[in-house]
Amino acid sequence: MSELHPIRTRRAWPLAAAAVLTLAPGVWAGAHAATNDELAELVRQQSAMLKQQAAQIENLQQRLDNVEHSQDIVEHTSPAPAVAESTPGERMPRTAAADTPATGQDEDESLRALRSRVALLEAGNASQSGIDWSEGAPEFISPDGERSFRLGGRLMFDASTTHGSRFDDVDADRNISGTEARRLRIDASGRLARWLGYKLEYDLANNSASVRDAFLSTGFSLGSNDVKLYLGNKYDDRTLDGATSSNKTWFMERSLVNEAVAPDRGSYGLGVKGKIYDGGRNWHGSFAITSGEIGRDNDTSDNVTYMSRVHWNPWRSGENMVHLGTWGFYEDFDQTDGTVYKRTRIADHFNDNVRVRSRAIRDPDNSTAYGFELATSLGSFAAAAEYGERTVDQREDRGDESLRYDAYSLQAGYFLTGEHHGYSHKSGVWKFPEVKRPVSAGGIGAFEVAARYQALDYYDAPDYPGGNGRSRTLGLNWYPNGWSRLMLNYTLWDTNNRSGDFQGPDDGNTLSARAQVIF
Repeated sequence: MSELHPIRTRRAWPLAAAAVLTLAPGVWAGAHAATNDELAELVRQQSAMLKQQAAQIENLQQRLDNVEHSQDIVEHTSPAPAVAESTPGERMPRTAAADTPATGQDEDESLRALRSRVALLEAGNASQSGIDWSEGAPEFISPDGERSFRLGGRLMFDASTTHGSRFDDVDADRNISGTEARRLRIDASGRLARWLGYKLEYDLANNSASVRDAFLSTGFSLGSNDVKLYLGNKYDDRTLDGATSSNKTWFMERSLVNEAVAPDRGSYGLGVKGKIYDGGRNWHGSFAITSGEIGRDNDTSDNVTYMSRVHWNPWRSGENMVHLGTWGFYEDFDQTDGTVYKRTRIADHFNDNVRVRSRAIRDPDNSTAYGFELATSLGSFAAAAEYGERTVDQREDRGDESLRYDAYSLQAGYFLTGEHHGYSHKSGVWKFPEVKRPVSAGGIGAFEVAARYQALDYYDAPDYPGGNGRSRTLGLNWYPNGWSRLMLNYTLWDTNNRSGDFQGPDDGNTLSARAQVIF
């Protein structure tokens, strides 16, 4: 038996090499690529390792086939070797067969060992799950690419201070300051199969867990276009500023068009939604049929909402483009829905007292809304304008009154460091900019200045107690890299409410700041 040890030692090196190659991808996956060049180099190294591993499997399989072929020859064509007589204590002379590993028990052990090595290496290769760190959080991908799991989230911490309001007594004070965790979101998303995706998102702000996105998704091709369908709870595709993720809007809060001209259920709807994308990425259209929302009491029927949005890029050249869009929704109220009443923040999210109030419509029957979008991006400059209007009709047997209100917004931005405003031609929304000189690479990041003017008018008739207001905001945004941002907004606002705690003309200023991280 000791004669076979050198052979086993010589054959042990493939197993060691296989172990190194099997562990190497795990070591690589744990490394965080700091730059695109480093990531490209790591990908090249991984590709080389996989090719070497495949060659090693092929080599070991060939050796195994040769050994098994030799065994067949020995068993079926070779006569049994003669056994020489010997006296006790006399060593038998070695024969050629004694040096051949393909005989008897030793042969079986060698074959089992070689088969085990091949199986081990093949199993290691088959179980290699990809791990992608390019978005800041790990995404795990199965070896066959069918399934994936990704953790993501966003952290937004705000500070705010308001001055100048004439309401500054203890019982009714608009001049307040403080901090808040605006968004503390964690989500899990991925694929259960190549054709079935999922996402589940929670927001932990205000020390309570609330469900945001929670849906299943699938997609298919329709001619040259792509179709995506969603079943569950998903954020609305409504207005340019509203359809853009809160991670990527130019200002800390979305425009009054999105915040005021909205369904009574809010910006999330539970139901079926779909999108169709132009194959040339010049337009898209969406539709939604939702009924109710997550967390609603199930003691009455839900309000049903039908919604749609379309965008089109009539001109685009590189990073430059012109955006046109329109949207609308129809909301059918259940007869048990008692009142429609709007209270819209106009300064920032922290200050809950600076709002514009509408009058109340009791026993609503339905509401109809529509809006228009216009935007352009030219080099480092970009601008957008939006308008929206909503009408809420009361039931005929309850008075047959109507509430009509509208809002508009104008905004412009410019990158001092030469970046372009990120924009998705596929979905017609703003994206995060590509930072040219990130801090991690020794640069200064990207600096953007922005300005916005917007107005909201609930004063739809002289004898109705609806309010109106407007705001002017200057913003400064610093992007150290592609996953973090510091924001500073200074807002001059004025309101004229005709009901509630803060009636009459009032004005003031609000300074807000945000630290944001996305992953």
